[in-house]
Amino acid sequence: MKLSFAILILAISAVATFSQTASNDPWPFPDRGKSKDDSQFVKEMLAKQHSAREKKEYEALIERGEAAVKLSHEIEEAYERSEELSEAGREKLEDFEKLVSKIRKDLGGDDDGEVTVDDKEIPKDVREGFLYLKRSTEQLASEIKRSTRFSVSILAIESSNTLIRLARFLRLNN
Repeated sequence: MKLSFAILILAISAVATFSQTASNDPWPFPDRGKSKDDSQFVKEMLAKQHSAREKKEYEALIERGEAAVKLSHEIEEAYERSEELSEAGREKLEDFEKLVSKIRKDLGGDDDGEVTVDDKEIPKDVREGFLYLKRSTEQLASEIKRSTRFSVSILAIESSNTLIRLARFLRLNN
């Protein structure tokens, strides 16, 4: 009886061990069923995914640039109608500032504290400020389109810094 009980326990543990091995490792041989090409395949797939992600991010950057141009036109037109900004116009100016900040971040820039506006281009009054905002935003979008997803445009980063400062100035002084 003791011998049959010991054989029964041994058989149960052998079956349990085999079932765990079979469920965790479907290919019990040392090479695990993988060929040498599998690692190369994985590397290529990851590279393609990375490239697709970068392309998508670049397209989103271009779209943000176009959205910023559209917003700058709307803001300038709103100012031209009444020679001041309404509450809705101020909100658009805030949205514009956030959008350009996002563009700057996507370009890899940050607020460096330097003002890069040429003295000839400094707006003399608020009206010229809104016109300058529109022109500069168009230049920023153009610079983004000229760049590639593999390059960093210092000019675009500096333009975005200038636009953010100008938007803050116009929002506070109007």
